Amino acid sequence: MAESAHTPSPDGAGTGQAFPAGDFVSLPYREQRRTARHLNLPGFGPAEQQRLHDARVLVVGAGGLGCPAMQSLASAGVGTIVLYDDDTVDVTNLHRQILFSAEDVGRAKVDAATDALKRIQPDIRVETHRHRLDTDNIVEAFRQVDLVIDGSDNFDTKFLVADAAEISGTPLVWTTVLRFAGQISVFNSTASGERGIGLRDLFPEKPSGDSIPDCASAGVLGATTAVMGALAATEAIKWVTGVGQPLLGTVVSYDALTARTQSFRIAPDPSRQPVAALSPSDGPAASSAACAIQSPEASHTTPDQDPGSRPTQAPDNAALHELVRTGKAFTVDVREYHETLLAQPGFIGEQGADEHLAMSALADPAGTLDVASPAVAEAFARHQGTDAVVYCASGVRSQHFVEKYGQVASEYGITLHNLPGGVRG
Repeated sequence: MAESAHTPSPDGAGTGQAFPAGDFVSLPYREQRRTARHLNLPGFGPAEQQRLHDARVLVVGAGGLGCPAMQSLASAGVGTIVLYDDDTVDVTNLHRQILFSAEDVGRAKVDAATDALKRIQPDIRVETHRHRLDTDNIVEAFRQVDLVIDGSDNFDTKFLVADAAEISGTPLVWTTVLRFAGQISVFNSTASGERGIGLRDLFPEKPSGDSIPDCASAGVLGATTAVMGALAATEAIKWVTGVGQPLLGTVVSYDALTARTQSFRIAPDPSRQPVAALSPSDGPAASSAACAIQSPEASHTTPDQDPGSRPTQAPDNAALHELVRTGKAFTVDVREYHETLLAQPGFIGEQGADEHLAMSALADPAGTLDVASPAVAEAFARHQGTDAVVYCASGVRSQHFVEKYGQVASEYGITLHNLPGGVRG
């Protein structure tokens, strides 16, 4: 692994600085040529490039953040990327996951990413793991690398990653993105327990899954993920080489719509105990997918919901699938039309739901759902006496629909059931 450096190296170069040939002896010649422009940078010499070549950087997820981060790391000369991702390339990934092309659809992301990175830097070492990090393997995995970039898209994974980084003393580049905005910071504590700054100083408790908009429903601008991924790579390069000042104790927010950035300082919470162990309940959960910081508007609990519409004991996903399969329930998709093009629950298939009732079409200009909506009444009238399975991208909007229209449905002899996890459920 690379020798850590946190301050500019004294042997750095300015424009036109000459370096003895012996300074490059351990770098492959074609890598010397490929990265030669770095040596015109003030403070960036052969020692800094060697640190990049020797570095082992672990990237969590080959998604919208991980792809541009890895592209920049490989281009800069990082010698080893350790990649964890259990997914395959989907056509809906291509607008933001810039390592992949249409020819990669259906391939394992770890394989497609490896091929793309080696086209950039033939000498790079890519260690791939086609499975998720979990409480059993994550701390040891982090101890084997110099730095971690969190490219995950849900808060369960982000807290697992941050806690493991704190336990192992591994520097962590944390970044997140939603719609047209993103945030980034660097967290670090020592493995000996010396108190640094961690994610739990910013968010003491993990936000609940139903309080955060998911990427599929809220959307994300592909170019914004590229910006944030490149910033994550920049922070990693700064940390490894010692060039510049890393974002320790600072969160930077980027707004693509105004092209503005803002920053604010965070400090260790003196009352918080350092994370010493992972809980068995920690880890990724499909029902809490999120791209960004908790948003009050994303909560499904609203003042005008029908408090009597919640079922006392909701059927599990398997039971809901069986209701639909046997014709004992019809299906209601409350997503926007363009979202129906992205995916459908596996038990429904590409033909889609029996009824499509987009939430935006049911709301007034203030965003309040119309309990007397003619479209809802007409849909319920077509399926009197039959249960309904309601779904969206993640289960948040559909739960709101169930709460709002549960009483109306009962007037038609219909019981509404939310599909937990939405199309992922």
